[in-house]
Amino acid sequence: MLARSTSTQQTSLHGPSPSAQVRSLPDRARGLTPVPAHPAPAPSASPGGRDLVLPSHLDPSSSARIIAYNTLTGGIDAGGDEQRRRGQAAFLASRAPDVVVVSELRGWEEGGWWRLWELADGLGMIALQPVLSARGRGNHLAMLIRPETVRVYAYDPDACRGAFYHGLGRLVVYLKDAPQRVTILGTHLCFLGGEERLAEARWLTCYADDYEGNGQRVFLAGDLNTIGLADEEPDWSKIPANLRSRHCLTNTDGSFGLTDRRAIGQLISAGFTDPYDLLGRTPQRTAGYWSPEELLDHRSDFILANRLAAPDVLDITVHDSEVTRALSDHLPVEAAIATTPRTDGGTR
Repeated sequence: MLARSTSTQQTSLHGPSPSAQVRSLPDRARGLTPVPAHPAPAPSASPGGRDLVLPSHLDPSSSARIIAYNTLTGGIDAGGDEQRRRGQAAFLASRAPDVVVVSELRGWEEGGWWRLWELADGLGMIALQPVLSARGRGNHLAMLIRPETVRVYAYDPDACRGAFYHGLGRLVVYLKDAPQRVTILGTHLCFLGGEERLAEARWLTCYADDYEGNGQRVFLAGDLNTIGLADEEPDWSKIPANLRSRHCLTNTDGSFGLTDRRAIGQLISAGFTDPYDLLGRTPQRTAGYWSPEELLDHRSDFILANRLAAPDVLDITVHDSEVTRALSDHLPVEAAIATTPRTDGGTR
C-alpha cells in the first residue's frame, strides 16, 4: 500500500500547492478510504497526572489536542509479545486526540505496516506515510490525524532529507476548519549524544519564527532526548557511567559534566517556547522510571511552540499513572492548542 507513494514534492519550507502535495500521499492520507461518519469522540478522564483544562472563556470547539508518545520498540517485547502495543492503542483511544505523533515503531514495517493501519482504524484516525528511520535501528515515526477535525494542506515524511538519526515529519494542517494553517513537526532526536542532537536542532531553528517573510505557527512534538532548558539538574552519577554520555557534556579531561542542554537551548534561543515555562508550571517527568539501571526522573518528551504559536498553547500535561508506566519507558505528553491565533492576548 505504501509503495505506491514513496515520494513527496516539496518546493519550500511551507510545501507546494495543496493539489501537488496531496497527490504524493497514500490513498488513506487523502481520505479516499471510507472513514466512519461520526463526530470526534470526547476524551475520557486522564489515566494519570492531571487532565487538560481549557480557559473558561474559550469555546472547546476552538481547541485541538496533540499527543507525542514514544512507544518503546513499538510496544513489542522480546518473544513477540504485543500486549504493550495493544495497551498503548487503548490509551490513545481514551484521549481522542486530533493529532498523534508516535515514535520508535520498530518492526512495524513488517507485513505492510498492518499495525499502523490497525492503530488508525482503532482510533478513528488516518495514518500518514510513515517517517522512516534509516539509521536509528528501524525506530520509525508516524503521524496520525482525525479526519473530522483535521484537514491536511501539505505533508512531508522526510523533511530533513535523511539528515536526522530517526527522521523528521512535517505536517501542515487546518484544524477544525479554521482558516489559518498550523505546522506540526514530528521527530525523535538522536539519543547517542549532544553533538548530533545539536546538529538536528540546527535544522529545526528556522521553524522557530518567521521564515523568508512568511509567518508560521509551528508545534514541535516528540522525544527530544534532552531535559528542559530550565529543568532541575539531575544527579547523573546515579546511573552507570557507560550510559552518561547520552545525557552529559564532556569535560576537557574526558570526564562527564553537567547535562548537555545545547540542543534544547538552541531551540529556545531561536524562538521555540516550552509550554511549562509559558504556563508557569513545574515540568513533569516523562522518563527515568523504567530500567533498573536508569531510575532517575527526567524529561525527554516535549511539545514546543514557536514564537507565533506560543499564545495559542492552552494547556499541557504528562499522563503519569501505573497504567502508562507499564506501557513504555516514556510517558505520553498531551497539549491543548487554540485552532486559530488568539486575540485575547493568551489570557488563561
